[in-house]
Amino acid sequence: MKPWASRLETGYRKYCGLLFGALALIVVSCVLFAGQDIGLSNNGDFVRTMNACSLGFGDRIPSHTYADTFRISLPHDSPWENVASILFSTGGVRNYPSLHVLVVRISVVLNLMVNKLAGFPMDTYHLSVLGGLYALLYAAGIGLLLSQFQLRRLWQDLAVKLLALVVLCDIGYVAYFNSLYGEPLEHIALIYCAAMVVRILTRPPTVWDGMWCALATAAYGWAKFFNIPIAIVLLVVMEGILLVRLGKKRVIAFGGAALALLLGVWAIVPSWMDIETNYNAVFYGIVRNVDEATSKEYLADLGLPDELSDYRDTNYYLGGLAESLEERGLRDEAESVTKPDLIRFYLTHPGRLWEQIQITALHCGMIRPYYLANYGEGQPLMTYSHRMSLWGTLRDVLPFDTLWGNLAVLAAFTVLAVAIWRRTLRPAYLALFLLALWGAMAYAYILPVVLNGEGDFSKHMFAFIELLDLILLACLALALNQAGKGRTGGALCPAVGGCLALVLLLPPVWGQASALWRNSRSHARLEPGAYVTLGSYAGRELTWLVVSGDGGGYTLLCQDSSISLPFDEEGGNDWLGSSLRAWLNGDFLEDSFTSSELELLEVQDNAVLLPDHLRSEAQRGNLDFACSHIAVLADRGYERAFQRTAQDAVTLPDINLIAALARSGRDVSGAAYWLETPYCPSDTLVRYTARDGHIYFGPAQVSKIVRPVVEIGQVEVTGGSGSLGDPFHLD
Repeated sequence: MKPWASRLETGYRKYCGLLFGALALIVVSCVLFAGQDIGLSNNGDFVRTMNACSLGFGDRIPSHTYADTFRISLPHDSPWENVASILFSTGGVRNYPSLHVLVVRISVVLNLMVNKLAGFPMDTYHLSVLGGLYALLYAAGIGLLLSQFQLRRLWQDLAVKLLALVVLCDIGYVAYFNSLYGEPLEHIALIYCAAMVVRILTRPPTVWDGMWCALATAAYGWAKFFNIPIAIVLLVVMEGILLVRLGKKRVIAFGGAALALLLGVWAIVPSWMDIETNYNAVFYGIVRNVDEATSKEYLADLGLPDELSDYRDTNYYLGGLAESLEERGLRDEAESVTKPDLIRFYLTHPGRLWEQIQITALHCGMIRPYYLANYGEGQPLMTYSHRMSLWGTLRDVLPFDTLWGNLAVLAAFTVLAVAIWRRTLRPAYLALFLLALWGAMAYAYILPVVLNGEGDFSKHMFAFIELLDLILLACLALALNQAGKGRTGGALCPAVGGCLALVLLLPPVWGQASALWRNSRSHARLEPGAYVTLGSYAGRELTWLVVSGDGGGYTLLCQDSSISLPFDEEGGNDWLGSSLRAWLNGDFLEDSFTSSELELLEVQDNAVLLPDHLRSEAQRGNLDFACSHIAVLADRGYERAFQRTAQDAVTLPDINLIAALARSGRDVSGAAYWLETPYCPSDTLVRYTARDGHIYFGPAQVSKIVRPVVEIGQVEVTGGSGSLGDPFHLD
């Protein structure tokens, strides 16, 4: 190696922590603050933090949009009294005793300093100050983590650490920083925990490492109460490793203090959390999407009355729920279930637990919550940013939404750990380490649905997702570092890494190949899966997919993406009064079909789901409709939702149709296209299917692709093979 190259590598090895910490700070700052600031909108959880931090919404309570300014309560004339009140007041803390509150309080005081220096109104709280504080802590954590290991070859070390930046600085993680959720502090603390694990495994430890391990794990558990058991496992493992390696019992004091703190926090978790989460665990989990007889059976097993079966598929946050339970005298029973009751139920109903485990897997692909917007005013409601979203996009495509895909990562890490550390760690210690790892991952995977049902699934799987991403990065580092070594591990470890890569990459490739084959397949007759041409738009023939039907009639879904219109020009989300319905059943019919083609179309009895403000017009149904963003799960509760029937010649695909297509293996992704179904809690937001195949909701007055749905009667085929490239022609 040339002298200058050797000096360069030496400098890199020495200062790589500073280098990657600085890079992380630049990347995170660009994601959050380059151009229009981005963050995460409030879904109701901000209130618990705001009440404990002298904050208020001000003139408006933002809904479905990111807000970057709030109001600071300054009740005292003296600035020092206000600062003392903000930092040391006990108001609201008992309701939410999280370490996250302390960080937010510090950011409030920093805001006062910024306001004084910049001449802003003193009672203005800028969320970006908190985001900047989190960015600094995160960059330091990433720098610390990446400085704790060095791979043998420079290109390997660079590749792994640059990939770590791509993963850890993804918008799915970083957007949380500009928010008042507790996930940012949880995630940052976990990075420090990971750094300490690597440090004590790869370097000669010191007694003071015990203190840093204790602080990191205490912060991780205290930030989000759900993580306390995981934090305790991490604490025991790290302090145990230090005790074995150092032989000094002083580390027990650090571990004992952190353990006492975590247990103390767990003991004072407010009762309202148990009430709300336990209700969701039963009615939005155990009896979610089951028939009435099964619901009554499950409720009886929990010691609850049959009448509560009427509340299956509901969550605790639905408007009027508490009042309804009170009126019927059922509130005490509905809130009587405890966490031991929930665990006992699933232990005695393994079949139901297995169903819930499979549903949980479907929510492990996407990092960021689909129901939280990234942009504030100036952008349409529920607008998402795609800055630094490479890993989040790729992760959603890879089979992390399957149980076996997640297990493959854990299995690969286990094999690598045994292959590499079997000579340096006693078998018992290695077994305990791996057992603790699998136990923590099982807890993070299974307990969210067991203890909280499907409420806020996208945020409650955050702990599992971040842990798995760190383990995946560890697999890459271990496999690459062992490549080329003379011992068995030099061949085994890269082979394990290669197998894991194939397991993760082959399913999406196979899925794309299967979709291409399905689209090009010829059909002997008109049947579901075949393609036909019917009508035209802007001089182009329209191609339709046969989604259902038999010899008596067929339902067709348009495959073209040439039509782009608002759902309703006035911004309403009711299909019955929308401008798009009027156009599809008026000008579109007249301009796009010949008279002979019009004779093929049949009027549909169209079941239309109603937004909440129109439920009084429902002809049937009694359920608030809550739609999952996972297409195969989206129609659960559809039959019981508030709805009425309309007569339409042309409709849009609704939740029911899209879910049926997804379950049949059809790809429902593509350029964002409207669904007929409203986002029911709102009177302006409508469901749509996005390019990633998930279901979101957006403002009705924004233009999106229109994919009409029509029904035709019995017809004869006059030409074509029924493939996408050569669709059938109809007589």
